Amino acid sequence: MASPDESLFQLHLEQAPFQLGVSLGRWGLHPPEKEWAWPHVIMWVAGDKRFTADGKVHLRFTLDGYPQQAPTACPWDITENRPLAPERWPKGDVNVSRVFKPSWNPAALYAPCDRLAMVGHETWRPQFPRWWWQPDFTIVRYLEFVHDCLSYDHE
Repeated sequence: MASPDESLFQLHLEQAPFQLGVSLGRWGLHPPEKEWAWPHVIMWVAGDKRFTADGKVHLRFTLDGYPQQAPTACPWDITENRPLAPERWPKGDVNVSRVFKPSWNPAALYAPCDRLAMVGHETWRPQFPRWWWQPDFTIVRYLEFVHDCLSYDHE
């Protein structure tokens, strides 16, 4: 039997915003079938090949307490089933390099919607209100943030 946070996450995956992103090729589950060990789920997010070697990045999310507690995600090597080596993290313009910053924390993204990055960065709340995690958000907010970061050249 699924925990309340896992059940709510599953419901969010069935809703139109998540499904639209899947149908547009912006993100998806890896593997597509439910084979996760809650609270960890691996998802991929499409990105420009200038920033990602194969046009996407896999992220291993930690979702305990979801959605009351913000997710956290680590770039993931799906072949080796371990964190992605820092030299293989997406790289690119200023925004990509700020978010995908293994020198800050190799276990999380430096993002206003990531639970680990939010700590000590309360100034981000008024700076980035669209992205600062709120309990009424769904996983789509985090996926949109990463997709936006990896899809446009911000230089």
